[in-house]
Amino acid sequence: MLALFAGCQDQGSLDGNYSMCHNGEYLEVYFKGDSMRVASENEWAKLSDWNQITISKDTIFFETFGEWRDSIKARLKYVGKSKIQMQNLNNGETLTMRRIENGVTFENVNEFWKGFINRRHSEICN
Repeated sequence: MLALFAGCQDQGSLDGNYSMCHNGEYLEVYFKGDSMRVASENEWAKLSDWNQITISKDTIFFETFGEWRDSIKARLKYVGKSKIQMQNLNNGETLTMRRIENGVTFENVNEFWKGFINRRHSEICN
């Protein structure tokens, strides 16, 4: 994680909001301190609760979201001004997350989902 923080010094930390495509589906991942949550139109996640994560050097440990929980160990790599690659060390899959520059708020759920849908339309997920 130190390499990630060193590479993200202009942005301060991993804290923030990110989007990604996975298996043709648009998802958002939010990091705040030692917690993360996800949003997806998929029924298994929707807008998850904040779950605790553990960060050690360049590796993040967390439990998956949804009904079937599994522990995940992933390596994070800073790959550009606003991109992070997350390699799942359990299965080798690599996902690219892009920082969401506009503010994401969770206070009003209806407003959150309107923003989510607008951001989803700006991404192309195949």
